Amino acid sequence: MPTNSHIQGKGRKGQLPRGPHGLTPAEVAADQRARLVDAMIYMLAQKGYAATTVGDLIERAEVSRKTFYTHFDDRNNLLLEAFDVVSPTAYKQVEEAVRLKGGPTRQLEALMRRLCQVAADSPGTIALSAIEIAADSPAGLERRDRLMGDYGHLFERCLRTDEHHRELPASLTRALAGSAYRTIDARLRVAPAGLKELAPQLARWTRSYDPLPAGFELEQPLRRDFSSVDGLAGGRAPGTLTLAPGGYRTPVAKQAKGFIHHLNRERILDAVAQLISESGYVPLTAQGIAERADVSERAFLAHFKSKDDAFAAAIEVGHMKGMAIVARVREAKSDWRTGVRDAVGALIEFFAAEPCFTRMALVDAPLAGPAMVRRMHEHVAGYTQLLLDGAPQRRHPPEVAPEAAVHGLFELVFHYAVQGQASQLVQVSREAAYLVLAPFLGVSEAAEAAA
Repeated sequence: MPTNSHIQGKGRKGQLPRGPHGLTPAEVAADQRARLVDAMIYMLAQKGYAATTVGDLIERAEVSRKTFYTHFDDRNNLLLEAFDVVSPTAYKQVEEAVRLKGGPTRQLEALMRRLCQVAADSPGTIALSAIEIAADSPAGLERRDRLMGDYGHLFERCLRTDEHHRELPASLTRALAGSAYRTIDARLRVAPAGLKELAPQLARWTRSYDPLPAGFELEQPLRRDFSSVDGLAGGRAPGTLTLAPGGYRTPVAKQAKGFIHHLNRERILDAVAQLISESGYVPLTAQGIAERADVSERAFLAHFKSKDDAFAAAIEVGHMKGMAIVARVREAKSDWRTGVRDAVGALIEFFAAEPCFTRMALVDAPLAGPAMVRRMHEHVAGYTQLLLDGAPQRRHPPEVAPEAAVHGLFELVFHYAVQGQASQLVQVSREAAYLVLAPFLGVSEAAEAAA
């Protein structure tokens, strides 16, 4: 049974009593499972799922390896159980906090305060729900998507008490919920003491999207689909092989040593993104990358010292491309509103044109451990600065608004990526623009710009 102790960081310490102890076999088994769930949540905050071993878990839980495999087939099985225990419990606590308050502002503040308190009490709970559950794909991703949908409905219920409220589409409320989780996770990793001040800011930021202007529809028909370009669309980020037209290859005599070196590196980065798109980060190996890239392991090691080194390089190259696109579009527009709208649209098209990189960067990159999660949040900060530098302050947006808006944008993209529909992202370009602009321009002007 789910208990509050899991999300209050209490954990079970000490071994079970040996010999006669008056506990039934069912009670002993329940305690052992609970210990292992506690251990998983703790290790997720410390090392991340990919780096956590069964040995780590049984040492933390103070049970034997035999006991672990009596209860769980593998780590994935335990990961799902941990999610099923702590996430619904945390949600019920948040929902209960909302029920005790009055209007939408007070309800949203209560919601965010309780969510921040969960994060402070148990960092692993937030890491599990926002990031680590994606390691068990597709079962984990389905659970995460359902949880963010539930929080989206809760946001909608809070806003519905406003007489001017017009129901927000589920895709937008889900993005707001995902952004709240991502923003809390980011703050938790760099400044956990600031969580108390974060809650009211997130509440104000959420309210800045309501009421949705009459006559403004966010979800639009598909305008452009990149999936029909034979898998070679874009050619700008790792994962899309940049082959010459007609299969042309440079004559061997013309292939300088430097060219071969560069070509091998490109093939390796493409292989990383393609393999992760197919099977995820966890089973990735250096040998598998070399085989997909059709290079020797020696050639692989001439470029990268490990799979994680190659993975990090592929992430950096792709985000450099994306940021360059955003910067170029912003600089080409003198009007801030138009520049941001067009830059958001260009970034959405970039992600749509690069489905392998999009899946790798937004779904699998956070699974590579705490250092990569911190780097992911740094990438968000980079896009935030490029997109929203010089944002109008006349509406006095909360300090967290730029970061939260970009986290919401990434949550929109994440949802399409996990569905295998990154190529259709352009149908939410209007929604993405509204998501980024509304906290700074107000709902009416943001709707006008997005339309």
